[in-house]
Amino acid sequence: MSMTVELIAFSIAGLAIGLGAAVLLSDLFPAPRVVTVLTGLCSALLLGGIAHTAFGDGHPVQTVVCAALGSAAMVSLLARPDQRSARHHPKHA
Repeated sequence: MSMTVELIAFSIAGLAIGLGAAVLLSDLFPAPRVVTVLTGLCSALLLGGIAHTAFGDGHPVQTVVCAALGSAAMVSLLARPDQRSARHHPKHA
């Protein structure tokens, strides 16, 4: 698999993770959706490139999996579960 095809796979994985987090778990991500989606995309591209360098040319599946896992980890850093609980369970004085 050429690096161009891998970059497309990294982009698709990153966009899917970013969009999935922004749409499906919107109460956990108070940042604008574009921030969440771009974090997924950029982190997948960056970590996919690092994985490609580490594994080499013969391991496309492993590089895409590493890009997806790294993207999910980076997107998860944007989650704010404390704000979710505050919205659903307001504190009373």
